[in-house]
Amino acid sequence: MVKLILRATLFVLGAAAICIGLSMMFLGSGATGQFFAVLVNFILSEPQELDGMSTPNVDSELRFYAVFWVAYGVFVFRAANDLTKNLHLVPLLAGLFFAGGVGRVLSLVTVGQPHPLFIALMIVELALPLLLIGLWAAINRQR
Repeated sequence: MVKLILRATLFVLGAAAICIGLSMMFLGSGATGQFFAVLVNFILSEPQELDGMSTPNVDSELRFYAVFWVAYGVFVFRAANDLTKNLHLVPLLAGLFFAGGVGRVLSLVTVGQPHPLFIALMIVELALPLLLIGLWAAINRQR
């Protein structure tokens, strides 16, 4: 059961990474950011405007990084597809995702508080890797 949960979580993470990366690449940072900001603002009692995502510098930079986000998703998908063979990759994939969350923490501390969308993403990027490592460790104990 633990292996199934880990596998499903990895498939969802991989699919999300690929979809977000492709959206950033082909639709741009503004459209992708606004889509997710609408979802977050729906939950908030006081919605906030998402500014600055469509500037040429930000859009160029995020479209560049979108390729790496898609590649990360492909690697996560491959690991999930044959988890028995690729279980050793889970800590690396979790660590990379966690490092992205740490980057958001550094931005929060040094530049200031971003839109709530990015706070939510930071929480996911810091918490999900802990879940992945916990599931990975449980599978290793079962072996």
